[in-house]
Amino acid sequence: MQVSWNQNSFPLQPTDRRTMSSRGNRHTLTIRHVQQEDFGNYSCVADNSLGRSKKYMEVSGRPGPADFLSPPWSRSTDSFNLTWKVESYPPLQEVRLLYRKLMMNETFQQPGRWNDIILTPAPRPPSEPLTHVMAFTLRGLKHSSVYEAIVQAKNRYGWNEVSDIFQFYTQQIPSDIHSEEMQVASSTSRSGSTSLHRTTPKSSVWRVVTLTLLPVLPWVMCPFGALLHGGTLFDRSKLII
Repeated sequence: MQVSWNQNSFPLQPTDRRTMSSRGNRHTLTIRHVQQEDFGNYSCVADNSLGRSKKYMEVSGRPGPADFLSPPWSRSTDSFNLTWKVESYPPLQEVRLLYRKLMMNETFQQPGRWNDIILTPAPRPPSEPLTHVMAFTLRGLKHSSVYEAIVQAKNRYGWNEVSDIFQFYTQQIPSDIHSEEMQVASSTSRSGSTSLHRTTPKSSVWRVVTLTLLPVLPWVMCPFGALLHGGTLFDRSKLII
């Protein structure tokens, strides 16, 4: 089997920062101290007697996708503190936070309109040169409700891909909880006595979406065991609202 590496369709050669290695059927391209000139579209091509296969990967300086850190359940009836992290080599210049309310019951679910908030990131601490951790408190929310949020970040190389949707929930107000926990009904029997009955409410059906956020790994596996390593981040299309 023969494996070749290309950047923007041009063959790659080893340098002091770029090495190519093989171990059995595993072939690795490693780029150290990634610089702007290393950005672009990479491909690995594997040939053997049965044919050829090619895989692609984009190496970009744009930020990685945001990863939400907040637990989904709010302690408040009308607010929620969203916390997320974004990895980026250059400082972040701008962050978009969008959220919306889901109108739903046991048989119906319809998302509302997105609310768009523009945030200016604070400088990150020197101890964490790659990770930006941000937080924002949403206020004026409706109690006993389900909301969704997404985040998109920008640095000098452009916008990253939009984060996965994060669902979160506001608390019920105490009066609603009390009324749902106990309902007292009186009925008169034939003997004229009055009996009290405690009824337990039907539990609300929530469609809880469990999101699994996969880390963006700087490599891509090619057929026949070829491996591309040394990229920074993937990039998909920008969010269009």
